[in-house]
Amino acid sequence: MHQTAHYRDGVERFVPSPSEAVLLAALVLFCWKLYGGTENDAVAGLSSVVVVVVAWVVGVSLRAALNDMRWWLLLGFLVALIVPWLGANTFQVGVMSQVCVFALLIFGLNVVTGYTGQISLGHGALVGISAYIIAILSSNYGWNVFAAMTVGISVTTAFGFVLGIPALRLAGPYLAIATLAAALIFPPLLKLDTFEDYTGGIQGLHETRLSPPGPIESFLKEHAPSDAYQNDFQRRKFAEESYLYYISLAAGVVGLVTLWNLGRSRFGRAFVAVRDSEVAATSMGINVPLYKVTAFGISALYAGFAGAAFFLVIAFVAPESFDLVNLSINPLAYLVIGGLATTGGPVVGAFGYMWVPRVINKIATVSGDFDKLQGAMTGLLLIVVMTRLPQGVWGGVRRVNALSWQRLAGDSWAWAFQRSPLFWAGLALAAVVVVLIAQFIGTVWAVFALALLIVAPHDVWSGAGDVLRRLNPGWKRNASIQADVT
Repeated sequence: MHQTAHYRDGVERFVPSPSEAVLLAALVLFCWKLYGGTENDAVAGLSSVVVVVVAWVVGVSLRAALNDMRWWLLLGFLVALIVPWLGANTFQVGVMSQVCVFALLIFGLNVVTGYTGQISLGHGALVGISAYIIAILSSNYGWNVFAAMTVGISVTTAFGFVLGIPALRLAGPYLAIATLAAALIFPPLLKLDTFEDYTGGIQGLHETRLSPPGPIESFLKEHAPSDAYQNDFQRRKFAEESYLYYISLAAGVVGLVTLWNLGRSRFGRAFVAVRDSEVAATSMGINVPLYKVTAFGISALYAGFAGAAFFLVIAFVAPESFDLVNLSINPLAYLVIGGLATTGGPVVGAFGYMWVPRVINKIATVSGDFDKLQGAMTGLLLIVVMTRLPQGVWGGVRRVNALSWQRLAGDSWAWAFQRSPLFWAGLALAAVVVVLIAQFIGTVWAVFALALLIVAPHDVWSGAGDVLRRLNPGWKRNASIQADVT
C-alpha cells in the first residue's frame, strides 16, 4: 500500500493519515480487550495507550521516512509477536490462535471466490476432513501428529480438486448448491454407526494437546507475566497456549505471504481473467477448466492447513465443530466484509469474526447469548459493507488513505451541509428508536435496527422527519425555506 499522494508535506508527514487513525483505533480496542476490558479500566486503558503511542511513533516515523504504508504490516506483525504478553489470561491467547486458523481458511476461500469468482459453500467439509484424518491417525493409530498432518493436508487437497470438478459445468448459485452438498453431508456421515469406531460418533475424538519442547517451555515459563500467571500450573498453561499460538501465527504468516505472491503471479492474473470473463480468458489462451479446478485445489490446501491448525489448537473434533454456518457460510460472509480479492481482507475478516462481537460484548456489557450477538453483528456488517463499502473494509481503508485530513473534513462538512434539517431530525428520531429497542426489547434487535439506520437512503430520514413536522407544525415553514435555498 504505497503512499502515492503528494499532500503529506511538513507537519502532516508525521501525523497519522485517516486510514492510519482507523488502524490505531482498532489497535486500541484490540489491546483493551486483551487486557481485560471493563474488568480493570485503569490498567487496561493505560496499557492500551502505551501500546498505541509506541505504534503511532514507530509506524508514522517509518511511513514518513520511506513513504510506504506496508511498514504498518510489519508493525502489526511485531504486535502479533508479543500477543501472549499482552493477554490477561490464556483464553485470550487461545482466541488469537483461532483468529490465525480462521484467517487460513479465508485465505483459501479468497483464491476460489475472490480471485476466480466461484462461490464455494463446502469449505467446512474440507477443514473437517483434514482435522478428522489427523485426529484418527494420531488418536487411534498412534501416528506422530506432524506425520498425520502431512496425510490429512494431502487428502484434503486431493478432495478439493475433486470438489472443483462441478465448477467445469456449473456456475453461480448452481455451483454454490453443489458445494453446499459436501458441507451438509459431512457432519451426518461422522455420526453413522459404521464409522463410529473411527470418528467417535457424536462424542468426537479427544487428543492430548501438543506440548512445547523443553527449552521453549522453560523459556516461556520463565518469562511469563508474573502478575497474570502466579504459580507453576498457570505458567505451564501459558507456555502451552503461547507455543500453539506461535505455530498458528507462523502458518498464518506463510499463508498471507503466499496469497500476496499468488495474486501477483501468472496464476493469480489468470484467475482474475477467468473471474472477469471466461470468454475473454479463453481467447487469450487460458485453459479455463484447468485454472478453475486448480483454484479449488489451492483453496483446499489452505483448508487442509486450517484443519491441521484447528486440531492442534483445540485438540478435539466433533461433528458439530464443522457445521454449515461456522465454517462454510461465515468464512464467505467475512471474506466479503474484509474485502474480496485483497491480501489484507481475510485478516480483517478473521478479526471481525473472532473479535468484534467479543469487544462489543465487553464494552457494552451485553447480557445474553453470545452466539446471537455474533450472528446479529455478522448481519449488520454484511448489510453495511455491501451497501456502503463494496470493496470491503480493507478496500475502504485503502480508499481513505488517499485523503488528507483537510480534504476529508471538507468533504464531510459539504455532505453534512447538503442534508436538510428534516434529514437530521429523522436521523435523531431513528437513533432514539434504536436505543429504546436495545433497552426494552433486546440488543440483537437493536443491532439490526442500527443496520437499517446506517444503510437507509436519504429519502427515508426525510420521510421520518415528516413525523416530527406533523408534531410541530412550525417546522413546515422552516423546511420550505430550506428547500428554496437548496
